[in-house]
Amino acid sequence: MLLVPVRGRGVTSIYAEDMVLLTVSETDVKISGKSRQALVQEYMETIRQAVGHYRQDRSLSSLIRGGLIDLLSTIALIVTFIIFNNIFPRFYRWLDEQRNRRIPSIGIQNFELLSSDQLSDLLLTLTSLLRLGLVLSLLYAYLSFSFSLFPATQHLGNTLFGYVQTLSKTIWNTFVSYLPNLFTLALIIALTYYFIRFLKLIFAGISRRAVSIQGFYPEWAEPTFRLLTYLTIALGAALAFPYLPGSESPAFRGISVFLGVLFSLGATGAVANIVAGIILIYTRAFQVGDRVKVADVLGDVEEKLLLVTRLRTLNNVLVTVPNSVLLSSNIINFSALIRDANTPLILHTTVTLGYDAPWRQIHQTLIAAALATPDILPEPPPFVLQTALNDFYVSYELKAYTLEPEKMAQIYSSLHQNIQDQCNAVGIEICSPHYAAVRDGNQTTIPANYQGKDYTAPGFRLHPLASLFNPAFKPADSGDTATSSPDPGDAY
Repeated sequence: MLLVPVRGRGVTSIYAEDMVLLTVSETDVKISGKSRQALVQEYMETIRQAVGHYRQDRSLSSLIRGGLIDLLSTIALIVTFIIFNNIFPRFYRWLDEQRNRRIPSIGIQNFELLSSDQLSDLLLTLTSLLRLGLVLSLLYAYLSFSFSLFPATQHLGNTLFGYVQTLSKTIWNTFVSYLPNLFTLALIIALTYYFIRFLKLIFAGISRRAVSIQGFYPEWAEPTFRLLTYLTIALGAALAFPYLPGSESPAFRGISVFLGVLFSLGATGAVANIVAGIILIYTRAFQVGDRVKVADVLGDVEEKLLLVTRLRTLNNVLVTVPNSVLLSSNIINFSALIRDANTPLILHTTVTLGYDAPWRQIHQTLIAAALATPDILPEPPPFVLQTALNDFYVSYELKAYTLEPEKMAQIYSSLHQNIQDQCNAVGIEICSPHYAAVRDGNQTTIPANYQGKDYTAPGFRLHPLASLFNPAFKPADSGDTATSSPDPGDAY
């Protein structure tokens, strides 16, 4: 390209044939600090280089080279997609095989946040999103690179690259400006973590009884540690909140307020159960393993959680009771005194016996039945109380001591069996239910193996009614003047 400088009045113009490309004025010369001729030559050289690059980029060789590079990049993209199509399905199958194996459930204490199946599905979804993101990113990079290879589309390619470059710069600048807040967050997290570890060390010692605090029971160690852990995490979150990205934005604050109101309105019952659970812990109403009775539920405490308590009944039925219900109910604990003061539990049962049985003999018999029962303590000795003198029988209450409240059902069953055996052995008849019949001539209720071999049921004695069965007696209206009165002592 032929460039010709033409000097005019106060200016120098650079011509390409008959077209003015550039004009150098006195002002340009002063600003550059160079001579007019040097400045004009510099501009002409720059124009020649630009024209040379323009022609070079649009030459046949350059277009062929760009086409080959584009073809190679297309082949590389296709090969990458083929690799993705082989790798990701295999990874999906491997993740699916790890359900309930290497992929565990995630939970807090005994509360399951995510099961193994749910976590596996989540990982599969995240992997699919990762694959989609990689595919879109590769396509974006491929198109940007392909457009930049050809002069006609080079502007579009540069624009696409510019978007990515601008986004990268923005992210980097934001990250650099956020570094002080990030350092503060890291410090808060580290302090919170090590403070929780310090608390764990202290309460683990209390739980092992290596550390003792007057008035603080070892069973309080674990729930107190959990409670302080939650409070520490809540305090750490409150301190870290102002340093979170976007915490100053109105949208972030609006969402926070909305979630707080939603939690306050929807978690009233849960909060009541949590407060009740904390109160039950520190009132020491029961512990895991205790035999308790709540309302009509009798069973052993299986789990104590912040929201509920689980009881296993004598029939192996698991009953879940909200802690707020427990707090408002009477809790009968059969194990507390045994655990805390080694004071045995008193079991009691009532037997009704007739007035004809000597009460001293009954006392001895019932006490002997108690001492013959497994898991009944000989010391303190069992004892008997006469609780009522009823119309037909006397109520005797037998009380005996045991250290095995979890065996109450078996102990009561064995005790009742022994009471029957002991009473039958000494000839005491248990009058429950009481008899409302004439006993003369009736078979006794004592089992046959306790009776003698020569035992026979007695006959009826009819002393007061002998006149009705005496054949010598004649009614007054028979005409006989002589009457005879039956002997009240006669019996048939």
